[in-house]
Amino acid sequence: MVRAALVPFCALIGLMAIAFIATVHTTELLPYNPVANSRATIVVGNARFTVLTERIIRMEYRTTAPKFEDRATMAFLNRDTPVPNFKVDNTSTRGIIHITTEALRLSYMLGKPFGPDSLTVASLYNPSQFKTWHYGDLNPGNLLGTIRSLDQLDVISLNCTENKNVDVHGEQLHCEWGLISRDGWVVVNDTDNWGLTAADVKPDNNAEWWDSPNTDAEDLYFFGHGHDYRRALSEYTRLLSGRISMVPRYASGIMWSRWFNVDNYDVKGVVEDYRSRDLPLDVYILDMDWHTKQGWGGYTFDERLFPVPAATTDWLHNQGLSVSVNLHDDDGVRPNEAMYEQLAKYMGLNPKTAGTIPFSIVNSTYVYGLEDIVLGDLEKQGVDFWWIDWQQGGTQGGAKGGKQNPTIWLNHIRGTDHVRRGQTERGIVLARWGGLGNHRYQVGFSGDVNTLSWANLAFQPYFSLTATNVAYGFWSHDLVGPSNDLELYTRWLQWGAYSGVFRTHDRGMSAGGCANANPPNCAIVEVWKVPDPYWTANRMALQARESLLPLIYTGHRIAFETGLSLIRPMYYAYPDIDDAYEVTASSTLSQFMFASEDVLAAPIVRPANSSDSMATKTVWIPPGAWFDTNSGKLLDIVGNVRHTSLYDLREVPVFIRGGAVIAQSLLVPGNTIGVAMRQYEPLVFSIYPGGNHSHTHVYEDDGHTTAYITSDAYKWTNATYARSADGSSISVTISSEGKGFPEFPKSRAYRIRLVNALPASQVTVNGASVKYVRFTGNSGGLTSGGGWHYDGPEVTLVVDTPVISTSASVDIKITFIRPFADTLLSGLRGGIVHASWAKALLDDAWETPGANSVAGGNVSVAASMGDELGYYAGADTKKFMEVVASFKQIYEWGYYEVQAVPHKLASEQEEEKDKATEQAPAVDGAYNRWAHALALLQGYFV
Repeated sequence: MVRAALVPFCALIGLMAIAFIATVHTTELLPYNPVANSRATIVVGNARFTVLTERIIRMEYRTTAPKFEDRATMAFLNRDTPVPNFKVDNTSTRGIIHITTEALRLSYMLGKPFGPDSLTVASLYNPSQFKTWHYGDLNPGNLLGTIRSLDQLDVISLNCTENKNVDVHGEQLHCEWGLISRDGWVVVNDTDNWGLTAADVKPDNNAEWWDSPNTDAEDLYFFGHGHDYRRALSEYTRLLSGRISMVPRYASGIMWSRWFNVDNYDVKGVVEDYRSRDLPLDVYILDMDWHTKQGWGGYTFDERLFPVPAATTDWLHNQGLSVSVNLHDDDGVRPNEAMYEQLAKYMGLNPKTAGTIPFSIVNSTYVYGLEDIVLGDLEKQGVDFWWIDWQQGGTQGGAKGGKQNPTIWLNHIRGTDHVRRGQTERGIVLARWGGLGNHRYQVGFSGDVNTLSWANLAFQPYFSLTATNVAYGFWSHDLVGPSNDLELYTRWLQWGAYSGVFRTHDRGMSAGGCANANPPNCAIVEVWKVPDPYWTANRMALQARESLLPLIYTGHRIAFETGLSLIRPMYYAYPDIDDAYEVTASSTLSQFMFASEDVLAAPIVRPANSSDSMATKTVWIPPGAWFDTNSGKLLDIVGNVRHTSLYDLREVPVFIRGGAVIAQSLLVPGNTIGVAMRQYEPLVFSIYPGGNHSHTHVYEDDGHTTAYITSDAYKWTNATYARSADGSSISVTISSEGKGFPEFPKSRAYRIRLVNALPASQVTVNGASVKYVRFTGNSGGLTSGGGWHYDGPEVTLVVDTPVISTSASVDIKITFIRPFADTLLSGLRGGIVHASWAKALLDDAWETPGANSVAGGNVSVAASMGDELGYYAGADTKKFMEVVASFKQIYEWGYYEVQAVPHKLASEQEEEKDKATEQAPAVDGAYNRWAHALALLQGYFV
């Protein structure tokens, strides 16, 4: 289990065992029991109340039904929760029954239908955000949930009242309100949901199935958690609706998809495009052209493109990649399909006369035949999971619409196929949202956004973080950009690096009429088909995502345990600060906590300033110490602070909590394909300034089976550090705990990165000295046999351990060349990097001060100081300190030299605009290099 230290709020609620209390068989990931413990239920006439937790009470009212609803629904599977302490008082002469828990007091007027005067709930705990709820009260403070997709939509309200009449592709948006509210309470109405049959009713498949509508006249769940938002989500997923599923680890990495007529050679070509450019890639998705061309849907490989499909999928698997294909199920199964005859016979049809077998979502024989015979054959050919590209309406396949819709049922079926079959592989789908409960079937596909615009880019982080309020925080968005705005494309990829799922995709907007031109409605999907600086920035985004695999995958486990997804609104951790709620549908604030409480990401979602090609970004930074990963500054935030800075195209605003330890993987050039499914060898821990001690935990398992549930087959690797009181040394301890699994490395090396630290005078690993090395020797990999070096441009001390057994703890002791405060090197990293970028800009314009004379040249000096620090760290620490001491003055001189440059760019800029008429002023070579360079340098002083 996760230790309380990993998610501190768990100490308040007490983590349960993995499974629900019940033992009812199910195709869901964990067993459940929809029938509540009789000791938790109170029946009074036509009303029934079930105390599910201290803060959640189910409230039912029946009229003509002979009994209350005890079947599971897609939103609420389990009601057999541990019975909390509560008392019932019905002795009042006024005919009112009171049900009192530690947190709530429900009052109901006996014999009355539910109404504002007959049903109320009062809060008993302090502090609380509400006093008394009356039946029918509006909930204006609801923090919203999510909708089916963004198909054909631009920025849209996520308020379910405001979007209730929106229809896309003949289907409603399945809008769900959030499970949390600033008002302190939420009522979830499950009245319109369908009851499910028990799994043992259909012994042939051991699966639950839609039965009939809810028998209750009203079926309401009162959530009274105040501003303890995390507890509300935890109780919903752990106790009532099922856990957020852990998908295979490859979903944490990089996915590629494109609607294009690719064949077996093209597939290999794309992979080599990634490999040759040191780009990470983990999943290859084939869009609809993979199958025969009788219609949008199909279940048979087009042998003109893939004469031997298994040869292609085997090759992809051999590269470490996973494979998915696109499905449009509404076309049914045509006679041309490879497995048509087998399906027809299974269904009792004559394959010679039956014709197309129509799609049905209510006929279990068809559904399971489709899954096990038709799709089962594709699985044998190497397909790992399905992209359900469903667009055809909410009542297709015989569904009634609303809560009974094809979207959620296909997600359920394909998300649980492996469990139903008794297989150990984890379920995963790439699909749209079907309603409350869909969090059990990850991951989300947000569809075809209407336009590629800055407004829609700004909306996606907000859309994603509100989905976390219904436990659906793993949306995959099409990461693509218009060919006439390369900056927008780069910013979209950067947002993707910190989104729930990273997947580049082109829906057919990059070919056809776009092949020989770049009209505004065309798109780019190959991240390398852009000029610098966009290409460099694009690659940095993909590499940043892959380097965070241990953090992201640990975030998946935390989501499974707690109901908190990767993207977390600021108000989860800061519910009583108004600024935490300022990210809205139209806001450019676009910030959130990413995968932990230690990483604050704020992707840039507005274009750069035309005057200097720098993007202005404002971020609300909570109180405390925070490290700015771009500037290298340690910020001490007191009160409510909005931090505004200028950012280059290559920069994404990311702030690390002071003193935090962030786990990373090492991306080695030339070895970037299939990294996500490998074990962490080595494992990297970055320790940031701003604290004297801290720790982190990395979750590890086999990455693809359910053994983490059935056999507790996983490990937690823990990293803890403590600095000496005088700042002269630091001790790091690494250890692993847990039952383990066969693939867990028996030994491995570790890399410790001490950000903004001085060089070492001595380093020991388990008491043995580790030598200084100037070069690691293998192009970004670990030092063979262990060693330490200094990454000057990053102002980071790097320690590589030898390969060490994982069965014992590792103790690392680093003594610095002198005691130092965390603020000593604050800002140095950003100054060096920005000086380097400014020099490059000025070099292109032949305007770098000192480039053609003996005078000046301080920008060049500042830009060179990173490598200088790296050398002196091991050769002459006195000179190292001299370089540090001189940097600020040299940087300032360089800034004023650039400021005084007699720039001659007015006419040049006009010429460049003529060369790049389809590019924005801040793109290609058409910007004012001098102003850009000056803005880069100015950032050091802000």
